[in-house]
Amino acid sequence: MRMISLFRGIAVALVIGGWFAFPSARGLSLEQTLWAGPGYLAATLVVVALWRRRRRPTPVLFGLLAMADSAYLAWSSYVTAGLDSPLRHLIVVQIITFSLLASFRTGLKLVFFNACLLLSAAYLQETGALDALGGDAVHFWGPAYEKIAVELGLFLLAAVATTTFAAVNERELRRRRYDLEALARFALALEAVETPDDVAATMLDAIAQVYDCDSGVVVHGAGAPLRALAVRGEVDPALATGGGEGLLERSPVVALAIAEQRSLLVSHRGEDDAILAAFGPRANVMIIPVRERDGTVVGAVVVRHPVRHGSRVERRVLSMVERFVSHGSLALANACLLEEVRDLAITDGLTGLPNRRHLDELLERVCAQSARGHGALTLLMVDIDHFKRLNDTYGHQVGDEVLRLVARTLDESLRAGDIAARYGGEEFCVVMPGATGAAAVNAAERLRAAIERASVDPPVTASVGVAFGPLHGQLPVDLTEAADAALYAAKRAGRNRVMVAEPAERPRLAG
Repeated sequence: MRMISLFRGIAVALVIGGWFAFPSARGLSLEQTLWAGPGYLAATLVVVALWRRRRRPTPVLFGLLAMADSAYLAWSSYVTAGLDSPLRHLIVVQIITFSLLASFRTGLKLVFFNACLLLSAAYLQETGALDALGGDAVHFWGPAYEKIAVELGLFLLAAVATTTFAAVNERELRRRRYDLEALARFALALEAVETPDDVAATMLDAIAQVYDCDSGVVVHGAGAPLRALAVRGEVDPALATGGGEGLLERSPVVALAIAEQRSLLVSHRGEDDAILAAFGPRANVMIIPVRERDGTVVGAVVVRHPVRHGSRVERRVLSMVERFVSHGSLALANACLLEEVRDLAITDGLTGLPNRRHLDELLERVCAQSARGHGALTLLMVDIDHFKRLNDTYGHQVGDEVLRLVARTLDESLRAGDIAARYGGEEFCVVMPGATGAAAVNAAERLRAAIERASVDPPVTASVGVAFGPLHGQLPVDLTEAADAALYAAKRAGRNRVMVAEPAERPRLAG
């Protein structure tokens, strides 16, 4: 309403200014012009003020004001100066203003209302009720009616063109707003995930929901071969389970996007690319590089856009998907860094096995599960025999190699679900959930024999102490003490052997 009121003020000012600028358009006296314009403007301002004070402003009053504007402009132009009056262009400006600020229907209503005003003035002139428009007589099929037809066509063209272009602009603005809102939702979703796999899955889900990319895969390999972090939709499952061994070499198109560090649009129809082949024989595929913080490309997001009657991917869609991938790349780099920090916090730097801190947390968890009746538990304490003599004889570097050899042997010889950790110094600890009795002792014997076979020069043996939960205790400290006592019993018995702890007299209960 403020903008329309501003238009009214400008229109009145132009009508008054037109009296001075165009002498041929002076159909009214200066006094009539000065009284009519400001008086009309004051009346509309009063009506607008009353309209705003209503709790529920009625659209009918708004429409009546628009019709009053048209009547004033028609009177100022046609009635006073005829069809050639320069002031008639204000009617076109009015139609454009209401089409933009109100609605397309309001603009069309004004077109028909102004057409009625013009035709009414022409018919009244022809019947003799009014003077000739602009001093010229108006007759059917005459030049005046040709001007009227042109004028009516101009009204309609102004309304349709204004509304059409405004609709295109509004649709583009809504689309951009929708894209920005989707990007904001994606940023919030990224804050709720931590692991690289979850970040990649969140990225694919967000792109699929916004841009209808039904299938996709995120391949990543910062400092390592490419592997599929996440797969969505109708993608060959072998891509996710096949690992990253040689994946980049078998995907020349993705390798090209990574090497040239640019996005690619591919209309895929071949089977010569391991990644693209997973999307089927025909698809519009977008390949967007994934970057580290320093700009290094470490992977790619590959998504399939639906093919509709040979359609191509819009540049706008590709640009927004690139923004999604840019945000996701930063979150992915942070997740990888967080995962690396966590691994460093729970991993022994020399052997690569879990460290004492992680072992204590694991023992707390598995002992609590065993105490609740969720299965048996075996704890092995493994100690390298004569390790101090080995260090003194061969040096600490050889001692470090022996520690790495024993750690690798333990890790490779364990059952699925068992965990080996470095307890401290030359001692290792093996947690075996679900194992007990003779099966656990046999497993300990296999580990001892594997360590003996793995060492050549210098020869290495190990002693092993075995404790069972809950037989030897339900608390981590009780199991550790029992296994440690069995370990020293094995050393006193001659080393390079497995010993089982003696049952506790009164094992402490968990909780």
